[in-house]
Amino acid sequence: MRKAIPFFFIFFMITSMAISQSEQSQQLFFKGLIDKYEAKTGIRILIHHNDLSSLNKVSEQVNAESILDELVKETQFAYFFVGERYAVVYPKRLRENYIKQQTRPSASKNKQTYKVKGIIRDNEAKTIIPGALFSIPELEIGQQTDSNGEFSLDLQEGTYIAYFSSLGKETDRKIIRVYQNVELDVTLFESTSELEMVTVSDRAIDYNVKSTALGVAKMPIEELRLLPPLLGEVDVIKGMLMLPGVTTVGEGASGFNVRGGGVDQNLILMDGVPVFNPSHMFGFFSIFNQDAIKEAELYKGDIPAKYGGRLSSVLDVSTKQGNAKKWIGEGGIGFLSSRLGINGPISETTQIMATGRFAYPNWIIHRIPNAKLQESSTYFYDVNLRIDQQLNDNNSLSLSLYKSQDYFRFGRDTAFTWQSDLASLKWKSIWGEKVGSDLTLAYSGYKYSVLGEIQPLDFDLTSQIDYFGIHQDFEWIGEKLEGLEFGYQVNHYSMGMGELVPSSETSLAIPQKIPSERAVETGLFVQYPLKIGEKFEAQLGMRYSGFFAMGERDVFLYDENFARDVSRVTDTVSYGAGEVYQRYSGWEPRIAFRYSIGDNSSVKASVNRSIQYLHLLSNNFASAPVDLWKLSDQYVQPQESWQYSVGAYRNFNFDKIETSLEFYYKDFNSLLEYRDGAQLILNPALETSLVMGRGYAYGGEFLIKKKSGKLNGWFSYAYSRTLRIVESQFEDETINQGEYFPANWDQPHDMSLLLNYKPLRKVSFSATFNYRTGRPITLPSSIYDINGSLVVDYQERNQARIPDYHRLDLGVTFDGNQKKDSHYKSSITIAFYNVYARKNPFSWFFQPDLAGAVPRSYRLAVIGTVIPSVTYNFTFR
Repeated sequence: MRKAIPFFFIFFMITSMAISQSEQSQQLFFKGLIDKYEAKTGIRILIHHNDLSSLNKVSEQVNAESILDELVKETQFAYFFVGERYAVVYPKRLRENYIKQQTRPSASKNKQTYKVKGIIRDNEAKTIIPGALFSIPELEIGQQTDSNGEFSLDLQEGTYIAYFSSLGKETDRKIIRVYQNVELDVTLFESTSELEMVTVSDRAIDYNVKSTALGVAKMPIEELRLLPPLLGEVDVIKGMLMLPGVTTVGEGASGFNVRGGGVDQNLILMDGVPVFNPSHMFGFFSIFNQDAIKEAELYKGDIPAKYGGRLSSVLDVSTKQGNAKKWIGEGGIGFLSSRLGINGPISETTQIMATGRFAYPNWIIHRIPNAKLQESSTYFYDVNLRIDQQLNDNNSLSLSLYKSQDYFRFGRDTAFTWQSDLASLKWKSIWGEKVGSDLTLAYSGYKYSVLGEIQPLDFDLTSQIDYFGIHQDFEWIGEKLEGLEFGYQVNHYSMGMGELVPSSETSLAIPQKIPSERAVETGLFVQYPLKIGEKFEAQLGMRYSGFFAMGERDVFLYDENFARDVSRVTDTVSYGAGEVYQRYSGWEPRIAFRYSIGDNSSVKASVNRSIQYLHLLSNNFASAPVDLWKLSDQYVQPQESWQYSVGAYRNFNFDKIETSLEFYYKDFNSLLEYRDGAQLILNPALETSLVMGRGYAYGGEFLIKKKSGKLNGWFSYAYSRTLRIVESQFEDETINQGEYFPANWDQPHDMSLLLNYKPLRKVSFSATFNYRTGRPITLPSSIYDINGSLVVDYQERNQARIPDYHRLDLGVTFDGNQKKDSHYKSSITIAFYNVYARKNPFSWFFQPDLAGAVPRSYRLAVIGTVIPSVTYNFTFR
């Protein structure tokens, strides 16, 4: 019965979608027309909402430039243009009555002229609105407000109907009587259409069809907030996992896999700074605080040439700038964590944004009737700070800082701590009239500690990463070569490989330190858009990267006639500090094509080559905060990949519904794998535990997305395979007898469904359902009794699978005070994670209960029950 619940729910929601579609109002239809017209012409259509029902309902197939004429054809309405930005639709009678009055014999030819001036304000933000429109339809004139939100016109005496409009606001109509100088103070309200899911984007609504980009997803924070939160938190990475081609091996895994790649093959950036561990609490939270984030963009197919150093994807997360006009506070209080942030202007040219978050799950853990849990403890905190300074019209600075710390202790045995420190300083400038520059200085620090608390073997094991980088991107903004981008990058890495020290004077732990690895990575790139006619467009990019591994370092040499082993070291070569002992470099072409098929459809193709000089070492199938990052050297070559992608894209209902179908194939070279029994921690000769392999991945991804309406959301499905092979002349370095085997994250089928339903202005429901194939595992195939000792024989690597994964999450949000002139707004979100309490297995392992006993099978589910959460969110100004 439980298994039927999610499918019944999905059927119910899809049925609701069909009913909701039939109830779409004229407002939703005309908004689609307006968006289509603006995307094509750059002109915004302004209509008073009371007039919508009297206009023509134009066919979706009509040419965009003809929409205005079709709207008013054979109706009682006309239109006129104000400059090159607005078109005002108005009743013809206004103009006709004015003309009749002017042609009457009794009409005075010497009417006096008066000054009509005023200011247009935003009721929501309590600020002026530059660029708003004041128009008089009967005169077919209008004027946009200046930078102070003010307008001024000279009008002949008389009575007029004036229109006041602005983007995102309801068009207002007022009667003004001009028989003396008139001063107006007008307030515009936000559009009150309850049918729209409003998101803010700097892209055209048909970007998915018109651009050359494949496999690109952009999520504003407004869209991420529609997801049912896990443990009360909206999460960037959890949102990305709803997209096709993005998976994870399960709850409790810090990281994600994209199109067959490992978790280390994703470049995760926050304001241009690489993140080496994106998780809190072993993956249950990400480091991205929803109150600090503006948007997140994921590149998983066509990766722009300015990004380098990873094979599979780029997740580029941008924090938000402080409000330039007023101070705004926001936050949330939940069962397990709370947030508080504030942003606003320090001066006319300086804004600040600061947020903080703290998690406190101990009060729940300690109430669980389990002795081990009652001795456990965990928490985390993180803070964001961003300061933006406008130096002048051509120069601005932005300082972004982030700090976090996690603590986790299970029982009294072992405690784990890890922390991240990120900093970036960006200088944006315009050189002359044709070149824009974006210079970034970046620092990323990551440190973890494992504290063993069992005496007399108490110890402290630590490791630290330090990254310094300088990136500068240039963009040509002149008419010729418009869109040309080029730049350079220089990155310095220092990777701590582990240090163990006794944590007390009586400890028997033996001190040990593995020297850190250091290297410099460089990159040059250029990218140029090429347009050939109206239908064909290309994006041509090239990147050249270099890598220099540097001492201080001792390099072991091994007998080449045998597999590498510490017993076969023939010599040791020592390199001094800063001395280069290994170099790598290579070209990385990035090419994408787009061919348009009509206004709403296109086909695309891309080819990408990427080189990665970093490798993540993990004893687990899922990454953890205590994993090591290793640099390439003479034994560990850089990872390489070629990706080939094709896709078809089509939008429906005036770009309100997006669909896409993409296929890809990827070749991997120099993939890092581990020998059986590999020792990764505190190993001075890591190369003896590592082997190099190759592999390939392929798949197809389908996405349908409805962006607006009472019911909106998306459905995605992906089929993918990722296989690896490790061959060697030595048996000890060969895996699976030299045959292909599935990677640990090979999950062929992955389906996600996200639905949001807003039946009332103050109530909204959300639901997500996810299904994916169980990941591969290696199981024992037989047991031998040799002289009284049991020996377990395992089958070849990753030839079995854990059960399939599926989960349903539900959420409901109740908005509190939402008055437009209120200084305080609030909402309550109630969410249920894993609604039907499925015990999705995270791992499957075997171990004996007693010495000499036959190993028993154990299946671990990290979250095997429903988890409710309640969060109170608020904003104040």
